[in-house]
Amino acid sequence: MKKFFIIVSLLTSSIASASTTDCKGLYVGRIWVEKGVGLKAVVYLNNRGDTSGSYWSYFNGWVPDERKEALSMLMTAKASNHRLDVTTENADGCGMQAAGTVTKALYLTTNP
Repeated sequence: MKKFFIIVSLLTSSIASASTTDCKGLYVGRIWVEKGVGLKAVVYLNNRGDTSGSYWSYFNGWVPDERKEALSMLMTAKASNHRLDVTTENADGCGMQAAGTVTKALYLTTNP
């Protein structure tokens, strides 16, 4: 029985998982689009089935064309359940668990 638990813990620890603590491998949750602004903010999820995730990550300072491109990427990732890596303007490049952030860059992951 002890060997079983060791094997299970080794197998599950090697599986990559999403994390709002390092902004890697996230799923797209809620998307906020507002009249006169376009893409306003997004909530990222650790897992596809989660009902809540990060604080809102805003797109302040993005020009309209950049917002359209980001929205297109977010909608594609959401529809296909593809994961994203995100960089924010926080000092650590993430900070999603502490408060609202401003998204700096989005990256589709290599593997969904």
